[in-house]
Amino acid sequence: MECSDGNQHEGDYIWLSTGTKFDVTTEPLLKDILETYPIKIVKGLPVLDTCLRWPGCELFLMGGLAAMLVGPTARNLSGARMVCEKIVPAIVKPSLALSHTFSRVQAG
Repeated sequence: MECSDGNQHEGDYIWLSTGTKFDVTTEPLLKDILETYPIKIVKGLPVLDTCLRWPGCELFLMGGLAAMLVGPTARNLSGARMVCEKIVPAIVKPSLALSHTFSRVQAG
């Protein structure tokens, strides 16, 4: 494995971890989303809608960043099940889809 700092490592397995600090403002993948769709953040956690959707767009979050609505189990398997119960209806039901009217109301 070659790292971005030039270091190289060899091994049989790679363990992935999301870390223990959850702060949406420090996530490089969410930088553009934060700039385009600014939202309220409480102690690093985004204030999502009831479907775990980022207000103003069709981005859904799960894991530790969804802990404000899911609770402390957000980072484990039972939390993933709870998240599915919130996200799936918003994806499959057109009545829960984000409309342009909703976007303007949230942004205003």
